Parts: sequence; C-alpha cells; structure tokens
Amino acid sequence: MLFKKVICFATAIIMLSTSVLASPRLSTSTDEVTISKNSEGAIKVLASGTPNHRLPTDSDGWITISKSSGGETKVLTSTAPNNQGYGNYGKVVTSYMYVNDDNTFSVVDYSNNVINVDTYNSQTYELLKSKKITMELPLFGGVYAGSKYNFIVFGQNNTAENDNAITFKTVKYTKDWEKIETVDYSNNNTIKPFEAGSLRMVEYDNYLYVRSCHQMYQARDGYNHQANITYSVDINKMEIADQFSKVMNTDYGYVSHSFDQYIAVDNNKLVALDLGDAYPRSVVLTKYNTILNKGNFLSDGMCSAVDMLKIAGQTGNNYTGVTIGGFEVSQNNYIAAVSTIDQSNTNSTKRDVMLLITDKKDSKNVKQVNITNYANSTEDLSASKPYIVKLPNENYMLLWEVFAEGSSRNMEVKIVDENGNISKELTASTTFMGMLSSDCQPICINDKVVWYTNGVSPNGEPERTFYKLDFHAKN
Repeated sequence: MLFKKVICFATAIIMLSTSVLASPRLSTSTDEVTISKNSEGAIKVLASGTPNHRLPTDSDGWITISKSSGGETKVLTSTAPNNQGYGNYGKVVTSYMYVNDDNTFSVVDYSNNVINVDTYNSQTYELLKSKKITMELPLFGGVYAGSKYNFIVFGQNNTAENDNAITFKTVKYTKDWEKIETVDYSNNNTIKPFEAGSLRMVEYDNYLYVRSCHQMYQARDGYNHQANITYSVDINKMEIADQFSKVMNTDYGYVSHSFDQYIAVDNNKLVALDLGDAYPRSVVLTKYNTILNKGNFLSDGMCSAVDMLKIAGQTGNNYTGVTIGGFEVSQNNYIAAVSTIDQSNTNSTKRDVMLLITDKKDSKNVKQVNITNYANSTEDLSASKPYIVKLPNENYMLLWEVFAEGSSRNMEVKIVDENGNISKELTASTTFMGMLSSDCQPICINDKVVWYTNGVSPNGEPERTFYKLDFHAKN
C-alpha cells in the first residue's frame, strides 16, 4: 500500500477575478541505458537517449530501479516526475484523479500490470480505502469516471490480422468499481491498439465516445501504418454504436500518424485534437459535423480540420518538436496547451509553452499565444509539457516545469482567460519548486489544484506525494 506524503504550496495564493491518403511508416527509437550502483549500493539506470526521446529521470538523469518480491528487477517509471515530455511518440495515460460526491477523491493508478484505486478524504487526504481492478486483457488503455459509471478500456494485439480477434474491450463498473458489463470491439483494422499514442474518452447522452490510436493491418506498400481510431458505446446496452477505423482522410476525422488524442463534446457534436506528423503534419483540431444521435458521430459524414499549429519538416518524420499538454473547450474557443520548438528553426531544441486558440465561430481564426520565450533566451532554458486546468471562474491555470542546464528545475504557473490573456491579479510569486507528474492531469479539489506523483521513500517503501496549489476568487 502506498504511504502518503502531502506537500502543500501554502505560500502561493493566487487571486482570481470574477480523398484517401496513405499513411507514413512509423520508425522506431531506443534509449541506451547504463546500469550502475550509487555510493549507498542502490542500483540505478542512467538514461542516455537522444534529447528528443528521454526516459523519466531524476534531476541527475538517473532512473531508480528496484526488485519485486518475485526477484525480478523493474524500473520505477509509473507516474514518474515530469521528464520534459520530449519523446516522439505518445503513450497511454496511467495516472488519474477524479472527485466523488461524498467529500472524497479517487486516484486510479496503473503500474506493473496492476490497476489500483485509492480513495482519500478531500479535506485531510487520509487514505480511506483501496481496491485492485482485474486486467481484462493484456494491454491497459485508459480510464474514464462518468456520471453514473466508471469505465476502463483494455486491449490486446492481433498480429495475425484476425477480424474476429478482440482488440478493444470497454468495461463498465459501478462508482465503487464493481464490474457490471463489457463490450468487445473487433474487426477494426487493428494489429496493435494504443500504439504510439494515447486514449481519452468523453460521455454524452448515455453514450461513451473513445478516441485512441492503433497500428493497422498491412497496407499495399507492405507496412503496418499507425493512425487514430474512434468508436462509441451505448452505455445502457453496452454495445458498439458507431466506429471509424479505416484509412481515409481528415474529412472523416482520420489523422496519421497520430501521436496523441483528445476528445470532447461541444454543441452536441464531437471535437477532437491530434498530434499529426504527416496527414496532416500539425496539431490538428477536428470538428465533426454530425449532431450526436444514438452514438452516431459520422452519419452525416465529413469533418472540418483546422491546423492549429503547422509543424515544420518532412511528411512522416516522427520528430515534431511538439508535445500536447491539454485540450479545453471554453465558451467561445477551443484551447490547446503545447510545448514546442521554434517551428521556423528546426535545429532548435529549446521548448516554449504556447496556447493554440481557435474561435468556435470562425475556425480560420487561430491564435498562437506565446506564454514563454525561452527559445530567444541567452539562458539554456526549456519548458516541459504544460498542463491546463479549468478553474471554477472559467479561467485556466497553466503549469509547467522549466529546465536549465546544470541547475534544478522550477515550476511555473500562470492564470489565463479563454483568449490566452495572462491575469494581472497574481498576489504572490508564481515560481515554485515542485514536480509535475509525467501524465497525471491536475484537478480542482476544494479550491486547490491537486496532482500526485509516485516514488520511493528513503527506506525503500512505495510513496505517493500529493501537491496542492492554493487559489481563490477575488471578492
């Protein structure tokens, strides 16, 4: 069981005012590692991969590993502190937090093939109960805490290209995580679900919409290409209601390669965000034209694609210099938070935080708001993946870490409105020492923005750390 340590940034109080396209080949990349022992005898791994494909490390570039009770050695990377998020490829989210209706919040954490659900008191952060969830298939896809039920998507590989093989399984649970029912999804052009990307879900009108990615059946060029995939589930009947898994183009919401996937519902229609390296080569917003009805999201056909950030380089080059940190739908805009190199200088390795904002009424009106300017700094500074958190007053909190050569990292915080304007009402410094998680989306709990990381205590026991950032609205 994880021990708990709560870190509260109590001194940081922030005042707030009221045609078909082929898919490119997916290349591979491997980190080189060196294994050593420190002066205390602990085994450590030095990550020495390229700057654009890094493993989670501590401030000295080391990854701690430990031995399980079975004797095998495992690298402790689940919910690791932010590792700049500079990898070329996306990955499924393994760390989740959500608020319950009974003054509690829950953490769902997937690590070493085990899914743990821990529930805490929202005031004291006391651990109240824990539960393990059984893996339904070998691969973990993602979690969604719905209004009446919770959901987990599992998957398995299908290298034989068998149309009858189950590649995606969606499981419905009670809010107390008792299994209710499942629905299988097969015959979807998939040999590997969740490959080189993520999975996110949204619920609307008793239907669950899932957007993920997959490596597909072999194409005529002899390659198994990667793209996004979308399907919906009838929550009451637990049946597949609609799906799209073909090779097509952006008119159908298709992006390839798609290294990250976000999904939301706005004005009774789906909107999605993908990180594409070829078709298109951009951070691309997809607006579905179909009014959602009985889970159908493509019955009217055609989608509108908006390049929120065009990416320099050749089509299909897996390196984009971009990492998406979050996607939000505001009253008037669609907002993406990213870290990116200067796309006019592909030799640059410095990352800046940028907001990409698209006007709902005028999709051609895309505004790129530079929150930082590290690329032009004389200091060797670079930004991690930024998180964006919607606050109760419709403003947004941006959080990211700043990395500097030869020094420790700092966390930066800004409050912005839906147009990317930075709030002028900060009453304290917005620079903190802290650690953001590699994939835990911060949430609001009792007027605090909260997230967690997992680690190991000095005595070798697993340890969970909660970080709480206070804020309150101006009277």
